[in-house]
Amino acid sequence: MRRAGLAMCAAVLGLAVLIAAKPPDDLPAPVTAPGSLPSRIDLIREQHLPDVPLTTQDGRAVRFYSDLVKGRIVAINFMFTSCRAACPLSTANIRDVQEALRVRLKQPVAFLSISLNPEIDTSAVLHAYAEAHGAGPGWTFLTGQRADIELLRRSLGAYDLDPELDKIPTQHTGLLIIGNEPTGRWKAIAALSHPTRLRQAIERVVLPVTEWQTGAVAVNAVPYADNAQASIRGQ
Repeated sequence: MRRAGLAMCAAVLGLAVLIAAKPPDDLPAPVTAPGSLPSRIDLIREQHLPDVPLTTQDGRAVRFYSDLVKGRIVAINFMFTSCRAACPLSTANIRDVQEALRVRLKQPVAFLSISLNPEIDTSAVLHAYAEAHGAGPGWTFLTGQRADIELLRRSLGAYDLDPELDKIPTQHTGLLIIGNEPTGRWKAIAALSHPTRLRQAIERVVLPVTEWQTGAVAVNAVPYADNAQASIRGQ
């Protein structure tokens, strides 16, 4: 859990600089550049966003890309309900971020938590977990076939390059993968980061550069001591 993994870094670096030419009407217009950027958006979809079948905590059958990601701003993490260390802390952080963003952003953010233990984490189990952790509307917990989830995990780069370490469920990459699918802007941050840092990361994927918190305003939004304490809890 402590290791984010070089694979995720490489995948995110490949995604983060891509910007589409025309977002949906309800999203802020991004700064665009000439050239073949729209085809790069297609490349992200084809290589990193497989349309695998999944099931929500309410038992609804969905497709990952076409039903959950296409045209949306998303924040994705992998978890499992029997995790007793980092997952509950990550879930609590995401809950705090979801509440903060309702006030700060006009655009809705779809939170997607995907189980790495689908044989145990049925829809009913995920539903109970979501309720117990105070997940709000717009936060979907997902299960499915292990092979489909594995394809999704690797396509998003959420794996460790060491295959032996990658096999250990408790060492899964504890990342929040953030994407603005219409604009092709993607990034990732440790889910155990302070909720304020998670919020700032999401805002930088959604908002134009002119509206980002920067400098002392961004740094002082949360004391460094709180960030250090969050890191300690994740060890």
